Amino acid sequence: MRFSLELVKRLYRTGFLLVIILVLLDLFAYFYYPETVFGDIFLATREQTPLTWISALAMFFIAFSCFGMYFETKKKVWYFLSVTFFFFSMDDAVYLHERVSGFFQDNTTIFNFFPSYIWVVIYFPILIFSLSALIYLVWRDSLSKGKKSVIIALLILGIAIFLDLLDGFIQKNAGLVFCLNQSCQEMFTHLIRLVEEALEVTALGILGYTNIRIHCVDDESKEKGVV
Repeated sequence: MRFSLELVKRLYRTGFLLVIILVLLDLFAYFYYPETVFGDIFLATREQTPLTWISALAMFFIAFSCFGMYFETKKKVWYFLSVTFFFFSMDDAVYLHERVSGFFQDNTTIFNFFPSYIWVVIYFPILIFSLSALIYLVWRDSLSKGKKSVIIALLILGIAIFLDLLDGFIQKNAGLVFCLNQSCQEMFTHLIRLVEEALEVTALGILGYTNIRIHCVDDESKEKGVV
């Protein structure tokens, strides 16, 4: 499966623009219309919102590009990556990892040792392997520009994961606060979650764009813009 470079660029530019708009709408909803239908729709930290949909699409495009490579090469690693990211896309869209984490937290004590969100422990093996394999394959097949994109995506994703773990740590430790005032603490927590969501979808977008541009763009397009 091959795509034109111009189509891929337009698709991801539109996605990036939507992320910026949704972040601004979240801030507008949080500070001015938090307890309204507008807030219910656009507060990005609630999950299952338009920003969650963009995140799910970002992983879907990664999965689709990996499946395209499996279709061409028949290499099992691409098949595994496509299945994994299709699962992650579905998981993000239907709030699955939060529900699974909630089940274990409410019904067992096996993960009580972990000081942050327990979905990280549950998903860690498949998450680290799939991301490592994807990054390795993209890095191996890309030139300098593609390698820079991978490094940027890794840095952004690392910050997003750190913020998510920090948020989970704060939720489990009532003594850890950023502000003595309750409203200030809630605002700070919201901003951490918003930045984490925006950085996560941006990092996934960069990885998806780089993978598609390297592996799934037709030869004529590559001649016009080599990675």
